[in-house]
Amino acid sequence: MVELPEDPQQTLQLRLDQVLRKFASVADLARLIGVSDNAIYKWLSGRGQPSVANLVALAKASKVSVEWLATGHESAAAKRSAGHSAERDEFFYVPRYDVKGAGGTVLRSEQVVDHLAFKKEWVRARFNADPRNLLLIEAVGDSMAPTLEDSDLLLVDLGEPRFRHDGIYVLRREHELEVKRLQRRPDGTLTIICDNPAYAPSVVASDSVHIIGRVIWSASRL
Repeated sequence: MVELPEDPQQTLQLRLDQVLRKFASVADLARLIGVSDNAIYKWLSGRGQPSVANLVALAKASKVSVEWLATGHESAAAKRSAGHSAERDEFFYVPRYDVKGAGGTVLRSEQVVDHLAFKKEWVRARFNADPRNLLLIEAVGDSMAPTLEDSDLLLVDLGEPRFRHDGIYVLRREHELEVKRLQRRPDGTLTIICDNPAYAPSVVASDSVHIIGRVIWSASRL
């Protein structure tokens, strides 16, 4: 457990400083996560904060959890279930971020707003996913309708930050998140598809797509 000082901004700076110590230089870390040296210096000085996409990249590069990097709490959900060891063994709690993902939608926040409990056995059996690599975000817009509707809750596997097979992925384009279907073409390029036929698909080189993770489950309103 990381003990937090009173100033939350200072807390983030301290955690970023801990992350930086794992690398030879700021330049090495910046190159690894795809940002400028100046961006990291701004985060360290408190003149800016990393987006969710950058937090994910930082966490993966430094082998820490996204939740700890964003909040300073390694297992806040586990605290809620203190005294219920059997329940803790059977379930894990996936953080839900106050983030909306869709084509052209700017990231709105990087805060963990709550957690949703999932049964470990069900997730591993159905998705073969490591619970530590999962997070929840909310879909926005109609570009992926009818597959994904506005406000659907999306379970994202950060353990798949590259294209493996056709499916729905969370992509980063600059400081924005997009939720799109990716399909490999015979020549190795990728087609970025909106399931809503009102939006035209696009073809891109496979190495030009920055994948955050794959959408493995969604929850819709009735």
